[in-house]
Amino acid sequence: MACAVLVVLAGYALVRASGPATGIFPEKLRSLEHIIFVVMENHAYDNYFGTYCRVVSAVCPVAANGLPPGVCLPRNLSDLSLGCVRPYPQTNLSTPNIPHTWVPSHVAYDDGRMDGFLPAENNSTTTLGYYNGSTLPVYWDMAQEFGLSDAFFSSALSYSLPNHWYIVAGQSPASVLQLPAGGLTTFAQRHNYLNQSNATPTIEEELALHPEVSWTYYEWPLLTYPVAINTLGDLTPGSAYAIWNPLAGRAQSYNVAPHFASRPQFFADIAAGTLPNLAWFVPPGGASDHPPSNLSDGENLVASIVNSVESSSYWNSTAIFVTWDDYGGYYDHVAPPQVDANGLSFRVPLLVISPWTPAGYVSHAPESFDSILRLMEQRFGLGCLTARDCQATLPVDYFDWAMHRAPVFFSNATDARYPDTSPTLGRPVFEENPAQYLADNYSSPQEVD
Repeated sequence: MACAVLVVLAGYALVRASGPATGIFPEKLRSLEHIIFVVMENHAYDNYFGTYCRVVSAVCPVAANGLPPGVCLPRNLSDLSLGCVRPYPQTNLSTPNIPHTWVPSHVAYDDGRMDGFLPAENNSTTTLGYYNGSTLPVYWDMAQEFGLSDAFFSSALSYSLPNHWYIVAGQSPASVLQLPAGGLTTFAQRHNYLNQSNATPTIEEELALHPEVSWTYYEWPLLTYPVAINTLGDLTPGSAYAIWNPLAGRAQSYNVAPHFASRPQFFADIAAGTLPNLAWFVPPGGASDHPPSNLSDGENLVASIVNSVESSSYWNSTAIFVTWDDYGGYYDHVAPPQVDANGLSFRVPLLVISPWTPAGYVSHAPESFDSILRLMEQRFGLGCLTARDCQATLPVDYFDWAMHRAPVFFSNATDARYPDTSPTLGRPVFEENPAQYLADNYSSPQEVD
């Protein structure tokens, strides 16, 4: 690709709101000195937690909104005589990647009826598989030991790149919202994207006005901008077109390149006592849960992140939010609120780990990626960027400031690449009363019709 001259497109404008984010700032939030936002890949809430704590029990203090009994999705929306397919327990930890761009997302959504997932996926029943505490023991253990949301929505009814833009900007360049599978493949598309990327305000600009707030975007070290805009691979960390690092498309980022670091640097920063106030940890490829990656790799990595924080002095002042960037083509039964023409999109899991989060807490407050952006802005006195983050629900219901939880370490012994360095390991809650837990939460929806 020839080196492009970047000229902001004439007439191109995005909404930017001035002033601080609105709402009441909880004074106790000042105890929160570090926010770590871990963003995994491509799984809907029902795909991971559809059978989690569907009823209150001895090990489930709060009931979660999971797969409803009797749900059965039509094979063909125009011919119901072709029958329907029910959700089923998925045991394969490495499933194929299935469509989840703008068009299939809207087919699946079907104007809020949430019944078009099979047609959207060319009748692949992969969309209806779901996991449980046996197949995803680490994630389920984290939910049981700390907090989970059953009303957390991805921001754009589309694929990864627009959603990652909402994570850092509360909006997305229009050029990428409706791209089909394959992404930015032509010179014209890439040139247009670079222009729009540079015209889109992000939290990066707010942070430039507040040098007292430290921040790092981990897993994505940058090259130089001339090299990055000539790198064609969307999955290449050094590429300006990387679908999991929207900030790489902005020239401003290369003026602050030390803020973009590798995975080892995260663990080194914790060991050295230099963890920033704001940290985005966005793993690419293998350990991100992106199909067809083995989900154990992702669980092991997330356990390593959590354990490393819990083993340090940062535990006393840190909240870790773990989510997935879009639904990945997997079924979810809850129709997302439509706040504007681009979304919200389908539910994705959100795990919250902090010393102030009660065990087994399930939040029902409607939230989205914009909520985490707003939390970052409000806690550190930054301005907000769009109507999305200015008005988003502030995700503070996960925190009981009167408590201070001891660390609970999570086993990741299934993979030696992520050795467990914690002194003790938590026992999964679902093992404390396995018979009751299996009866309440491991049965599939069709078994309790």
